[in-house]
Amino acid sequence: MSVIKKVTCHVVSAPIERPFTSSRGWLYKTRGSCIVEIETQDGTVGWGECYGPSQVARSFIDTQFAPRIIGRDAFDVEVIWEDLYNRIKDYGAKGMAIAAMSGIDIALWDIIGKTCGKPVHKLIGGAFRDTVTAYATGLYFIDMDRLIEEAVEEALEYKHGGFSAIKMKIGLGSPKLDLARVEAVRKAIGDDIRLMVDANHCFTVPAAIRLGRELEKLDVEWFEEPISPEDLDGYVQVTQALDMAVAGGENEYTRWGFRDIVSRKAMDIIQPDICAAGGFSECRKIAALATAHGVECVPHAWGSVIGVAATLHFIAALPDQPPSFRPMPPLFEFEQCENPFRDQLAKEPIVLLNGSVPVPTKPGLGIEIDRSILKKYAV
Repeated sequence: MSVIKKVTCHVVSAPIERPFTSSRGWLYKTRGSCIVEIETQDGTVGWGECYGPSQVARSFIDTQFAPRIIGRDAFDVEVIWEDLYNRIKDYGAKGMAIAAMSGIDIALWDIIGKTCGKPVHKLIGGAFRDTVTAYATGLYFIDMDRLIEEAVEEALEYKHGGFSAIKMKIGLGSPKLDLARVEAVRKAIGDDIRLMVDANHCFTVPAAIRLGRELEKLDVEWFEEPISPEDLDGYVQVTQALDMAVAGGENEYTRWGFRDIVSRKAMDIIQPDICAAGGFSECRKIAALATAHGVECVPHAWGSVIGVAATLHFIAALPDQPPSFRPMPPLFEFEQCENPFRDQLAKEPIVLLNGSVPVPTKPGLGIEIDRSILKKYAV
């Protein structure tokens, strides 16, 4: 048995040199995370990550979850998941409680992989691919006097850096300015680079449909979070009105949260975040729901190298959607904003190679954590 001995939450935060914002108006001045470390009695250590406000995740784990898993077998990972979920669901079956559970679940799978000497993707069904095509997430709003110019410059950096797909932010409060910005980026990068937009749910249904029809003319591949996530009927309207794909779901949780989205085909693409929606155990079920309803699953990723590695294992184990002679496999979101926990936390960073990212092959998540970075940026 791999008996759980200790659970530690590392809350970390680092300032960034160039603060940025999106349609939400939140100014990102720091990058941080809640990193979960689980140790077994035999000394095996597993690492996980929680999406969202770090101190909230730590509070859930320290006060509710850690005491329930000490002394249990890490291999009982789904049993533990159900126990923790049923412990907390009376007080809210979404949000930070599930994000905290996600960090624990990822860490347990890391332990299982290390104990078995196998990478996580081997434990969840095997790898359909050993590299994953990545798209660059960026083009936030930084210099309000150079919104178009800076977007073009950044997009060209990604193109010249080897990315074959880019996702940019929209939602400047002016659809005309949004369109001018997207049009300038499309002209600069050419027709061979795939281009997506993300509105961070800032539009009404009519505004999203009007803007979406114009974006289609610029060969935009998907329109991410056009409207507020609570408005499922609105998503159905937008999805049915547009020819291009509508994506969303980064702020949804568990199989129950995604059930109505996929059964009603409210989105063409769902984007569960493995560090938020329930970890490996739950995201496998979410992906199965999507496949059963003909909805594509392209995970959201925003965090440290732990979340990056976990997402790569998850995508590796997703089948082509649908299978074909020349398949279009799920893309990997490789966000490019300043983040020391993505670039420095692993002793060997995960990097882009020829437009793709190799899936880790070492046991567990396949990364070795640099504890000096945890210490340096500890809160």
